[in-house]
Amino acid sequence: MKERYDGVKFYGKNDLGNAWQLEKAEPILNAFTLDKQYTDINEIIELYNIRNAINSDLALKSWTQEQCKKYKETVDMFLSVIGKFFPQINDSNFIEIVSIVSVLYMDDFWDLFVQFNVFDRISPNIFEIYLQSPNTTLSKILEHKKLVYRYGAQLAEALRTSDETVRILTSVYLERSKSHYFIPKEFSPTEFESVFLKYMESERVHPNVLELIYKGQSTKECPISNKLRLKAKRALKQFWSNRKETITTTGYGISVSFAKQEKTKEEKRDGSTWHLTYDIDWLENNLDYPTILNNFLYLFEMFDIWFRSSLVSVQSEISVFEMNFMPRGAKFYPKGMGFNMKNMTSAAQTALYYDFLKSHNIDLEEVFKWFFETYLPEEFDVHGFSMVASAPSATYVEKCRSLASEMDGVLKQFRMFVEDGKIDRELFEMSSEHMIIGNIPSLIPNKYAYPSSKEINNEMWALFSDQSVLSYTEKTNSKYDTFCQLLSHEKVCLSDFAEWQQNYIQWLNERDVISISVDGSIELHPDKAWVLQDLYQNDVTCIYTPPFSFEALSSVVEEMISAGDLRVGSTLFTEPERDYLNYMLNKSEFSDGLDLRNKYIHSTYPQDEEEQKKDYITLLKLMILVITKINDEFCTFYS
Repeated sequence: MKERYDGVKFYGKNDLGNAWQLEKAEPILNAFTLDKQYTDINEIIELYNIRNAINSDLALKSWTQEQCKKYKETVDMFLSVIGKFFPQINDSNFIEIVSIVSVLYMDDFWDLFVQFNVFDRISPNIFEIYLQSPNTTLSKILEHKKLVYRYGAQLAEALRTSDETVRILTSVYLERSKSHYFIPKEFSPTEFESVFLKYMESERVHPNVLELIYKGQSTKECPISNKLRLKAKRALKQFWSNRKETITTTGYGISVSFAKQEKTKEEKRDGSTWHLTYDIDWLENNLDYPTILNNFLYLFEMFDIWFRSSLVSVQSEISVFEMNFMPRGAKFYPKGMGFNMKNMTSAAQTALYYDFLKSHNIDLEEVFKWFFETYLPEEFDVHGFSMVASAPSATYVEKCRSLASEMDGVLKQFRMFVEDGKIDRELFEMSSEHMIIGNIPSLIPNKYAYPSSKEINNEMWALFSDQSVLSYTEKTNSKYDTFCQLLSHEKVCLSDFAEWQQNYIQWLNERDVISISVDGSIELHPDKAWVLQDLYQNDVTCIYTPPFSFEALSSVVEEMISAGDLRVGSTLFTEPERDYLNYMLNKSEFSDGLDLRNKYIHSTYPQDEEEQKKDYITLLKLMILVITKINDEFCTFYS
């Protein structure tokens, strides 16, 4: 394989380097004649790339219409040159030809190899010789179904020994963004475990791969035994242990404390550590049950003003770095440092408050019991809810097991109330079906709306992503992180943007996200921008509460629903909350889930009491989420 050939490469119609590639292509286009004899396969593949670029209607600004037409006619002749060269590849010259293909063009080589059916002229024996070469591009070959079918036995043998195999298998079966590789049927899933084990015993392990194996979901296509999973877990721990002194970390931390102070809450930052302090006098003077529950909403800020949980992972909080370099298992809960920080903070708040209340002879589970059995009947005349609190003397294992079970119970009771308008205890006791968190209905019709089209996702990305290409102009340089910030702080015109940016801006204008005046000045449509921003930041918007009762916003949302840009759902939990609960409680949706409900009910919990307490604190947080959502339902329904 040739390391270097500085030829034209077409990466796609929207690639930012297309102008540079066309500049390199221009002299080749001008000098082309059918009489030229081509002996270097890289020159042939370069013609293929130039042809693809020109046929994608790419052109330099300096080219006239006559030139563009001429170049179109020229690249039409390229196909005959390419078509003449590839049919000449056979057993006698294949190894020599493939050995000089540039790294730049290996993907194109195999595309053309398949397009011209060259595999019909290359015997399995010769292909096997190529596969034994250290420069074999195994992953590129596996992208072609016809090659895998033709050389299945040879590719299977190569996969049994190749350094690429584990990366290919994890990409196909364990990662969220799967690559389009075809695995030969001759390479059986029963062989995968030995390949993984061999990889773990090598010195070339990567922590992301180990985590994918450890937390990945076992399937028929890629079985992962518990023994293999445990070995991966231990190998991952050993990997980081061996590198403590050679790896520099950029850590972050959180401290939560109660102290005498003037403000109810103070927040300070010391480097990468956040310090949250709450006034202990205020907490001691407000020990009534309603305030205790409200503290999680207003003081600890675990919910926003529309009662959406602020603890969930949302797409906008996951950085580009995290998306590209962190492990992304096919069924991993998508999260980043933002989620981890919120999780640490809420755990510290809940643990400290739990101990504080305990020191004042208040059991948080008794507060939960009061909500269901006293508050709901007295406030809303809603009867039939019940909850059993753990005994004060119970161990953390017993508390976890009880609280997880009671959480299931109150959710089933709420579902029955929504469906039947009451809770029939005798009927409830006959219920034994599995509780699916995402299927719990709401008392409120048309409660939430979610993005449901490619167009609305592109609109949100263009306005609010710090990766948007529209936040830069020569006038403002990189002063603003997002296009929305730019439009909110500067008066800009269409002419301030480069030509390639203007097409995107015109599209936003057609979508009524912005308006372009006669003089070219650009302004946001404030109502639609507000809706898009709420969706971008939360992955969901609440259409049953103000400000959506205002006519302008209501009209925008109705138009977006009619256009198919929004879909409406009416469930107790938002979809981000549903995913968060499933991640915490079970493994029905996410293979890296904490599985808190199942591991205590099925007695597979950790033996470490500190870990058990952490699990209990998490379950308390989840019950707070359940109670807050149910309370919002009744407050809204009976208002």
